[in-house]
Amino acid sequence: MPTANETVRATTHWTVRRWDADQTGWVQHRTGLLAPAPADFARAGVEPYLTTEVHGNLATTAGLTRLTSLLTAGGGQAIVATSARIGVGNGAGTAAIGDTDLSASAGSANRWFQVLDATYPQTSGGVLTLKATFAAADGNFAWNEFGIDIGAPTVTSGATVNAVLFNHKTAIAQGSKANGQTWAATASVSFG
Repeated sequence: MPTANETVRATTHWTVRRWDADQTGWVQHRTGLLAPAPADFARAGVEPYLTTEVHGNLATTAGLTRLTSLLTAGGGQAIVATSARIGVGNGAGTAAIGDTDLSASAGSANRWFQVLDATYPQTSGGVLTLKATFAAADGNFAWNEFGIDIGAPTVTSGATVNAVLFNHKTAIAQGSKANGQTWAATASVSFG
């Protein structure tokens, strides 16, 4: 029986793997793919030049409301491959529970929400994993914040947030993605 002081937490572990323009160009040439995914780099034997990790996030009011609504069969769109995206922005704000959007200014020069890779989301042992690959022309700015949004299927990549910003993490200082590079962001959300 749970006690009054037990809580449920949603914590996100973010991982960003990066391939530079030369690596991306080489894999594009070798595979004939315009936007190679992490698996394409792996098959070609090309390791990321840098991998970083960021721990933590803030679950938003809208995100928590969506979870409880789904748990009680109250309706709402679940996180599936065609409804969720990973967003990044260059905003310098501080995450707050009431956030409904990233803090970055409008426009693709400041923010980008990328659709999930084909086999995501994945679930295992109370962990929800989402991954999105930001191709050569996507998200080319300083990555200072992350978020996951949920919209009505079928979502597309773009610079505008969908109906629900599920979570938000600011002050991540991931550096600047340059045109021609490929970066893959993975969010592993654990509940406990």
